[in-house]
Amino acid sequence: MKKIFLMLLALNSFTALGNPLGGNPTDGYCQTVDGSACGWGGGSSSSRRVYKVPNRWGAIYFNAANWAIGYSENNTEGEEAARREALANCIDSGGGKNPIARSGEGCHLMTEYRNACGAIALGGVKGSGRVSAHGGASIKEAEQKAINGCEKNQSFKCTVRYSGCSYHPDYRR
Repeated sequence: MKKIFLMLLALNSFTALGNPLGGNPTDGYCQTVDGSACGWGGGSSSSRRVYKVPNRWGAIYFNAANWAIGYSENNTEGEEAARREALANCIDSGGGKNPIARSGEGCHLMTEYRNACGAIALGGVKGSGRVSAHGGASIKEAEQKAINGCEKNQSFKCTVRYSGCSYHPDYRR
């Protein structure tokens, strides 16, 4: 009798291990037939590909004395190269010689951006006007930020004088 009792006790302990705490063995997180919810098995494999998108830089320079604008778009050589290119374009557009003169005349860096867009807006008249340049994820966003910054606390309207983006051609937004 003692042997039968021990044998029943041993068999009963195996069922307790198979179904802990008397719960339903089908309850729980990983209960799909193919195991896709558990991170194993079939199902639709949605593996994500990671692409290394090449960086592109842009910059905008401006001379307040004569409203000359210089810009660089899609520069692949780096941030400093984009600045140099934009500065050279500003000087070529009539922005004067640099470095900036003691009078403050010359081309000034207004904004720079990487894998994004930039815009510059001007309003008023030369000498007493207003300028604002901003970057943004899209050309529309950059233009709107530039206009808002230019028109803030002003009675005149501003217009975008330049806007452009620096994206790799295969990865445009």
